[in-house]
Amino acid sequence: MKAIGLKSATGGIEQLNEMTVPAPVMGPHDVLVRVVANSVNPMDAKRRNNFGAPGRLASPLVLGYDCAGTVEAVGSDAHKFKPGDKVWTAGSYTRPGSNSELFAVDERVVGHAPRTLSPTHAAAFPLALLTAWENLFDNLNIHPFDEKNWGKTILVMPGAGGVGSFVIQLAKNLAGLTVIATASRPMSSAACAGLGADFVINHKAPLKPQLEGLGIHGVDYIFNAHAIDDFFEQYCEIINPMGKIVDICGANHKDLPMSRLMPKRVTYTMGNTFARPTFGMDPERHSFILNTGARLVDSGALKAPQIRVMPWNLDAMKAAHEAVERGEVVGKIVLTRERV
Repeated sequence: MKAIGLKSATGGIEQLNEMTVPAPVMGPHDVLVRVVANSVNPMDAKRRNNFGAPGRLASPLVLGYDCAGTVEAVGSDAHKFKPGDKVWTAGSYTRPGSNSELFAVDERVVGHAPRTLSPTHAAAFPLALLTAWENLFDNLNIHPFDEKNWGKTILVMPGAGGVGSFVIQLAKNLAGLTVIATASRPMSSAACAGLGADFVINHKAPLKPQLEGLGIHGVDYIFNAHAIDDFFEQYCEIINPMGKIVDICGANHKDLPMSRLMPKRVTYTMGNTFARPTFGMDPERHSFILNTGARLVDSGALKAPQIRVMPWNLDAMKAAHEAVERGEVVGKIVLTRERV
């Protein structure tokens, strides 16, 4: 089958290649998905740059996480899906990725795709939705539709990326929080407002004066999807006593003065969406989130971020990786085999 990945141990964009590889070997709990569309995430670029590190898969390495497609076959112990089902998934980083014609993935991290979305649009959701949901509701321990959330605030840094797009919606529509998103460009600010953010501030300027100008003298939660060392001192200033910070960009850490959080008794936690499938800790949670997300999409309660659609080929994949690494993506980039 055709796939895009790396043949050598170096991770530069120039090392991305279109290649012919054997069809996936299915496990008993697997479904075999014929991939229609993929989206490209920062995690794709990180995985490419870390290729060859200890514990990584041997060459060649097929990249890719998010995908939407159709089930072709199911394993002997797989019972959640049948051939012909439309599905979406973020996969796992311990197995060959989804940038291929066929993708074998454990059914416990797969969901039924929304009925109201094409595969092209569905592919923009899985990893960002899972990351937003797990870290908002599990790591920050915020409960949907809980009156204890009333009057509480969350800062989403940044708001217009793939993950931030879903944090804004889930925090606003399911948790009832006051949402302050950050953005540094007019188009990013407009995207945050369009997703329901109550306020949008510029993360290129000091945060505290902007919040105080809005009458907000501290935030209860911070969802950090940026290099946290760039903002840690500001977070220590603006977080409320007993507040909580979740960080999904731990790979960018420098030495942080964590003791600065102690006087306010702030909880700091880190997120890794792939922990469940990697360590076998309730991987079915991913299936639950994706199936719930599909129902929210079909009901109109959850909408896609801005999507840039490109054809599924090597040149487009390279361009998508470059755009992600430059940090210029608003929403998601999707590569599709559909005619659009």
